[in-house]
Amino acid sequence: MSLVDNTKRLVKAWLDGGSLSRRIHLVVGLLLPMCLMCWQMWLVHTFTVDDAYITFRYARNLADGHGLVYNVGQAIEGYTNFSLTVVLGAGMAMGIDPHPLSKLLGAGAALGTLVVAYRITDRLQPLSALPCIATWLLASSASFTNWAVFGMESTIFAFLVLLGTLLMFRETDAGEGYVRSGLVFALAGLTRPEAPMYLGLPMLLLGRRFLSRQNIMRGLVFLGPIVIHLLWRKMYYGDWVPATLGAKTGDLSLQLKRGRGYLDHWLGHAGPVVWLGLYGIGLSIARRSREMGTLAAVGVSGMLYIVLVGGDWMSYSRFMVPVEPYVYLLVGAGVRTIVETRDRGALIGLLLFGLWVGNYRGVELKESRKTYKKERRHWNISAGRVAFWIRDNLPKGTIAIGDIGFVGYHTNFPILDLLGLIDPVIHDLPGGYTKKTGKGYVERFYDVFPEHAVLIMTTDECSEPALPGVRVLTEDARFAPYNPVHAVPMSSGVTWCVFTRV
Repeated sequence: MSLVDNTKRLVKAWLDGGSLSRRIHLVVGLLLPMCLMCWQMWLVHTFTVDDAYITFRYARNLADGHGLVYNVGQAIEGYTNFSLTVVLGAGMAMGIDPHPLSKLLGAGAALGTLVVAYRITDRLQPLSALPCIATWLLASSASFTNWAVFGMESTIFAFLVLLGTLLMFRETDAGEGYVRSGLVFALAGLTRPEAPMYLGLPMLLLGRRFLSRQNIMRGLVFLGPIVIHLLWRKMYYGDWVPATLGAKTGDLSLQLKRGRGYLDHWLGHAGPVVWLGLYGIGLSIARRSREMGTLAAVGVSGMLYIVLVGGDWMSYSRFMVPVEPYVYLLVGAGVRTIVETRDRGALIGLLLFGLWVGNYRGVELKESRKTYKKERRHWNISAGRVAFWIRDNLPKGTIAIGDIGFVGYHTNFPILDLLGLIDPVIHDLPGGYTKKTGKGYVERFYDVFPEHAVLIMTTDECSEPALPGVRVLTEDARFAPYNPVHAVPMSSGVTWCVFTRV
């Protein structure tokens, strides 16, 4: 039999209701997406986002015996990834560079998320006519693949909450086994503060009673490490929540505006395939599937949470990383249900739609790499040149700066954080993120009276402020002793200016 005849026979058998072999499902639905993800991560692995260096500096101080602090002697929690910070600190104590370690952990977690998504897909609807879709969508997501290797905890958290969800599905079947999911969610809670949402919704939706024995025991297993960490935080830092919460909130209307824009941007990146998730939600209702309903509830709640807190300033929709697997699992359920009908018109339409989506996501990935190159160049020139110039030319003293990551890590000078992430005063001031620039902000600057300041200006002469927060500082008469000593012009039309107090 010729190859053409054999292909026709296989296609006819498939259209008549035949299933693909488990080997085909494993190769096409998991191994190939893993290869694509590895390739995408490799293309962008050389960049480390500025905020990662905040974690690195906390980790270095921990390894050096100074404790979990950013500025030695000043206990304030300016990170939201406790477990990653401790792991990196342990690594640095053993001489391991945090750059490759953080990237390897993130990449491993991203690949692990594909495995968990594959297993959940098979559980929701046993793999038969179509390979797993969710794995391909994650592997072709610039958000997911980029943040896996940018030095942050995003994919680690995504892996933990999705694994915890799968374990809860299985434990609900067995009626026992709450310890495993409780511990996984506890580790997630030590990695990101929003973990209780990812645990609470499955507890509410999966069982017949929220306060079942299984849920109570699972909750206790989860709460044990979380409460211990909470009490330690209060004792060590003097507060129940990280300082970053106050620094990034304070103006609800601004947060909602930014949050909606943040979500719209992600929807534009993810493309029209996301809306097939609505079909997945419809299936959860029609089938009365508690598991699909759980995925839908977590996905929608994750988006609402992001809108509420206002997203963040960084590119590639970092906050959407743990939400994406839930969304794409619903998309996959919808697509696979359509294919299972074997309706030829629907199959042809879905094939054409798939070709369009594939092209769309390919273009998005290409554009993402262009953005990545521009962003890497921007930070290498701005923070990179400023940090190394300060380190090599200025006496050690406090630096006032907004983007504290790279500069703070590579100079190891004391830092006055003008955005408040690690400052005990600015993070409590009124106003939203980057908008806490009133009287208290100015007074904080001059109370500290830092030896150096890195400020964003619009001219190479460092004479015209580019931001309102810079203007209120430089227009104050007390700024007179500060002279510009170094300038790094940027192609965007602004200049990073280093000022020193004389």
